[in-house]
Amino acid sequence: MNKDFYTLTKKENDENKYLSTYTYEEKKSKFICYLYSISNESDAKLCIEKIKNDNKSARHVVYIYSYKENNNINIRFSDDGEPQGTGTKAIYENMQKENITNICVVIVRYFGGILLGAGPLLRAYFKSYKEAKDKCKLEKIFKYVEYNFTISYSNYDLINSYIKDYESKNDIKNVVAKFNDNIEISINIKENEYNSFKEKIAKYLIT
Repeated sequence: MNKDFYTLTKKENDENKYLSTYTYEEKKSKFICYLYSISNESDAKLCIEKIKNDNKSARHVVYIYSYKENNNINIRFSDDGEPQGTGTKAIYENMQKENITNICVVIVRYFGGILLGAGPLLRAYFKSYKEAKDKCKLEKIFKYVEYNFTISYSNYDLINSYIKDYESKNDIKNVVAKFNDNIEISINIKENEYNSFKEKIAKYLIT
């Protein structure tokens, strides 16, 4: 049986590029967690680089990111000089337990002058992550398939309304229409919605 995977999305629309953020304080040290949605390693590296550039005086910038590529889950992490097992270990275990991927977690630590010890340090990093995660929605990742079809101009408004309806539920994405003698449309549709959509528009297709 294929394992279901999940990702995090915003609960509310805002202008921030990150999904959420949370600041946790422990003995004058600040742990600022930023969560980002990513699709690949390049996305993650851009997020990490931005946070590093914005927090050049921070003692540590810890990160862990995971992205799904085909049927493989790729995970990279750095504790950035923190004692082994204190920065990302608990976060990694939580992501594995809940099958969360396509996210980048970046946690900035501003040292407060008091050493915390391994246990409190691990809990502080995990607390900042968990509180930021709890501000997001957990959503299942669906497999999308590409579907290409051709229609006449007279049926465009109707078919486009169907597409918009599916788009509003995130069942369809990446819509491309080419207007030639007829209209050639390419979409990515959730695998579990493919047959129903195809049947719905079948009589309007040019074959």
